Amino acid sequence: MRVEEQVSSQEKQEIVDRILSSRHFQRSERLSSFLQHICELERAGRSEEINERNIGYAVFQLPEDFDPTVDGIVRSHASRLRRKLELYYLHEGGQETVRIFIPRGGYLPRFVNERKGSNAVESELDSNSIVATSTIHKAATSEPENISASPPRTRWRWAFAIAATIVAGAATVFVVASWRRAHSAASVWETMFTSDRQTLIVPGDSSLVMWQQMQRRNVSLQEYITGSFTHEVRGSAIEQSTADMLVSRRYTSILDLNIVHSISEIAWGMHQSPLLRFARDIRPNDLKDRNIVLIGSAETNPWSHMFEGSMNFVLMKDQNDTTYTVMNKRPMTGEPDSWRSDPTDQLHTAFCKVTFTTGSGSADSNALILEGTSTAGTECAWEFLADTKQMAHLRTLSHAKGNRMPHFEVLLRTSNLAGDATANTIVASRILP
Repeated sequence: MRVEEQVSSQEKQEIVDRILSSRHFQRSERLSSFLQHICELERAGRSEEINERNIGYAVFQLPEDFDPTVDGIVRSHASRLRRKLELYYLHEGGQETVRIFIPRGGYLPRFVNERKGSNAVESELDSNSIVATSTIHKAATSEPENISASPPRTRWRWAFAIAATIVAGAATVFVVASWRRAHSAASVWETMFTSDRQTLIVPGDSSLVMWQQMQRRNVSLQEYITGSFTHEVRGSAIEQSTADMLVSRRYTSILDLNIVHSISEIAWGMHQSPLLRFARDIRPNDLKDRNIVLIGSAETNPWSHMFEGSMNFVLMKDQNDTTYTVMNKRPMTGEPDSWRSDPTDQLHTAFCKVTFTTGSGSADSNALILEGTSTAGTECAWEFLADTKQMAHLRTLSHAKGNRMPHFEVLLRTSNLAGDATANTIVASRILP
């Protein structure tokens, strides 16, 4: 008898209902629809209908003749769904006896009853997922000292492992909040998108992240603007060649682009058209008399350095041990002078920061900066803006009246599992002048 037959139809429905009502899935409508669709077909004995084309049509409203080899939306969401299930069983579903697995290479859900000795089957069903997660984790936390001591082929593998880490992080990216949810922070957007001022949206420079990790040093804004950092490349000939290759590419993450798309939809709903620019193409004059949205910490978007003078919480990356420190310039009662994020733990604490402050061009311009100590941190920053309760809490603290949101800075904590953020909590906040 197959293991999934040991789980009754009623038990299957009950576990699906509990998962869909959990906090990890309540904010992921598309992933919830994905899981519900394939589980309903499996319970109805229609497993032969669970394929990429059918899911694309039923869940993503794609045309019936869409080409899965061209559009990978089903595959990318399936990867995210597997990780959301991992998050559920790690937290709210920690005591569940029935587990749902979606083995890689397909979309047919498997129901495993752990009370009936299914550990071996569980390992077999999801071994690919475990190996993939382990590989991503190792790539992200490799010690730089091992690079210089490795043979040339290993060094090349290391360079592309970093690239794979970014791609994998993008593959695990969240379903972006709908316009209605994001509009809960209407006063922020009404300030950012006005008819008398253009707004510039700048996603992060992923190539720069890889370059800094490989060279084990941070790049200043001045070096980034002039490009002088490319003149001081350390390491062997092959490492220098790889570094040159990285800075010649213009990579950004799908996570950042999803945020760009969602923010653009908000702007379009307000009859405004924001401008999109790659971080490396920006010059200081471009920021004059414009509002700006920066996505990413200073490691991935050095333009964030321009606003650190007005910030209380500053994210600092140590390229030697890959840890992040959040500096607290002026601690309030009960606050430490810093917080630390260590990526060596598979389920580590990630921090994110949202800063809404005066722009660099004039007192009437505004800057919105979304920073994170990891991919999960960037996700956390965006989800904060879409959280009605948290935004309302911030308004209460600021004693704000009317429709205008005051300038603020808020630091949040979340947990990271394979690039995905769990629920976040506010660590500290400041109302800026």
